[in-house]
Parts: sequence; structure tokens; C-alpha cells
Amino acid sequence: MIVKANLDPRQVARYTAAPLAWAAGWATVAPAAFVLTDDDRLLVPFPPVATIGAALALIVAFRNNAAIARWNEARSAWQNVLVASRTLLRQIVASTDSAIATGAIDTDVAVAFRRETAGHLITFARALADQTRPGHRSNGRTLDIVALSPDLDDVRRPDQVLVRLAVRVKDGIRLGALGQFDPISIEPQLVALNTAQGVVERIATTPTPRQYDYFTRRTIGLFSLLAPFGVLSLAPDTPWVAAAVAFVASGTFVMLAVTAAANDEPFSGRVTDVPIDAVCTQLELDLATILDIPGPAAPVAVDGYLW
Repeated sequence: MIVKANLDPRQVARYTAAPLAWAAGWATVAPAAFVLTDDDRLLVPFPPVATIGAALALIVAFRNNAAIARWNEARSAWQNVLVASRTLLRQIVASTDSAIATGAIDTDVAVAFRRETAGHLITFARALADQTRPGHRSNGRTLDIVALSPDLDDVRRPDQVLVRLAVRVKDGIRLGALGQFDPISIEPQLVALNTAQGVVERIATTPTPRQYDYFTRRTIGLFSLLAPFGVLSLAPDTPWVAAAVAFVASGTFVMLAVTAAANDEPFSGRVTDVPIDAVCTQLELDLATILDIPGPAAPVAVDGYLW
């Protein structure tokens, strides 16, 4: 995720260089051809070009709104993982504190149960991150999950973790760490984690309808082809000024299309991604704080990017 105010031109060039180069080249070819041939047939009436541009502005706006909504949904799903995990562990701590106070369970058993729950929650987030964006970056995690939850050493899928966590909640009732009615408040948090997993998986595996993206790109290409000739018809005596204006117009649409394509894929491993690793690190830090044990350092942006 980009968090700095000003974008790095090198990063921008990685996504926009090719389409902008094409738009700039064609904006130059059109006036050059007119200068060399002085053929009025190269001049396209401007009103039809302006009409296409106006329609394209609406199409691109809808395309960008859809991409931003998709990115925000992905970010919200990961935030829900963080919030549900904190809430669930808080409930576990409160319940085990009550069990200690009533003498239903020893302090050591309660602490072990809390840490095991935290281990399950952290493992869930890590497994979902690995499933969503393989090879994601590490922010220097420090918690030893095997030490917290030894039974999760062989678990690789997030749904497996949730099953084992649900089983441990039932075990907690038998141990006396949880009350008979505690699952009523804990179950909604498990549902929230399961729902967040489903949202993340849907976004990761289901692209925006390709025809929506395809026709937007093709309309931008058509406008980029016609714009230099249309603007040239307004100012045939200043062809290079017309070329510059045409490039700015078509280049703007190209930039917006590239931005939409980047936001449309929030788990692609690029700087525009949802900051999955930062969320996982923040989750570890928050749970460690609840347990009053050392945790990782808070996630920080690197060169203006939060991963």
C-alpha cells in the first residue's frame, strides 16, 4: 500500500511507460503526417471525438470506482481479521480471569489456554496470508507460534486452524477455563474470521468481469487514435500544440485505466497491494499486548510503502 504523499516516478513508470509511450507516439505521428502531406482529410471533426471523450470519462469513472471498491473490500476483510482476533482473545482473557477468581482453574492452565488461543489466531492470519499472496514479505515477526500452540505445527490452511480453534473452545469448557455460555459470545468472532476468509478468497480468485475491463481499454485506444486528428482540426496551424493537447487528453485516460487495473488486484504482490503483512504483524503485536508478553515491532512503511 502506498502511504507517501508523492509517488515515485520510477514506480509509476513501471505501470504506465508502455501505454503512455504508445499514446505519445501516436499523438506525434498524426500531426507529423499532416505537416508532411498537408492533407485536410486527416482532420477529423472535433465534436464526434469530444462525444467519445465525454462517454469515455463516465466509463473510466465507473471502472475506477469498481476497482477502488474491490480494493477497499479486500482491506476491510483483513481489518475484520484483526478486529475479530482481538475481540476473541479479549473474551478468552476475561473468561479465564473469572475462572481463576472462582477457583475453577489454575493460573498456569489459564495462561496456557490464552496463549494457545493467540497462537491459533496468529496462525490463521499467517495461513490466510500465505494462501492469498504466496511469497509475501516479512516484517520481522518475533512470536514463536509453535511454542504458543504446538498442535498447529502441521497446519497449513486457515480453515483447518478455525476448526482446531473451535474444538479448543469446547475443550476450554471442559477444562473450566470457559463458562457454559461463553461460546455464545465467542462464536460470532469465529464466524467473522470465517467470513473474512471467504471474502479474501473470493477477491483473490474472482477477477472483475473481463468484458468490463476489455471494452474500457478498447474505448480508450479508440479515443487515443482519434484525439490527435480531432484536436488538430481545431488548430491546424499549430500542429505540435495540438499533439501536446491530444497526448494530455488520451494520457489522462490511460493513467486512470492503469490505476484501475492496479487497484483491481489487491493481492498481486505490487506496491498497490493491501498491506497483508502489516496487518499480520499488527495482529501479533496486539495479541502479545493483550497477553502482556513481548511482541514484534509495530509495522512501519519502507520507502513510503506498507506491505
